[in-house]
Amino acid sequence: MAGAPRRTAAALVLAAGVLLAGAACTSGTEHSGGTERSGGSEPPATRDVDPATRGFPTPPPVITRSPAEACGQQPYVAGSFDAKAVRAYTPQGPAYRGPGPHPVRLLRADSADGGPELPHQWAPPGGVQLVVCEYEDTDFANRQVGICEYLGGDALGGTSRVESARWVYRVFEARTGTPVREFTLPGTTAPERTCPKTALAPGGALYRQQVESADLRARIGPLYRNAR
Repeated sequence: MAGAPRRTAAALVLAAGVLLAGAACTSGTEHSGGTERSGGSEPPATRDVDPATRGFPTPPPVITRSPAEACGQQPYVAGSFDAKAVRAYTPQGPAYRGPGPHPVRLLRADSADGGPELPHQWAPPGGVQLVVCEYEDTDFANRQVGICEYLGGDALGGTSRVESARWVYRVFEARTGTPVREFTLPGTTAPERTCPKTALAPGGALYRQQVESADLRARIGPLYRNAR
């Protein structure tokens, strides 16, 4: 029976050693307000992330080129066109393929008032698949078809003329600048509808007959509606 007390004493010494070792291992831990900070180091930096966008990549910036770039034109230079200068209107936009409708937008490099229009609903938000570029046909022989009469007259006493015209339309895929179609249409607007609505016109101004919107819609409509 003499051996039992010695085993008990050895066990007590071993337990005390374990407690001391545990205290040494945890001596560098600071308790404050229920949180533990080891060795006095700062917590790792964090970045607030919107839960709604977590896991989604940042979208690239939307690129939309000017009408002059998309149409290969020099602004305010009648009939100018350089096929090598054509740039994609929306390089990251939707491709022209599949069933219709195919959203389309009419572009003019000179941003001039007047001329035909396409329905606004043919170019909804979200990107277009096609662009239609308008150019004056410089190979056409213009002739005078009327004059413009204004209530206030011409500023310099001259006469504003209305001449016949023909217009070239080139259709490109907006995403790539690839040619899709080309055609011409004659200007058929009457002189009173060709001249700008103003009370006083500049002397000696010259206006060209424009294409009717209905005529342009008839040519672009199949591209808009039909499958490719």
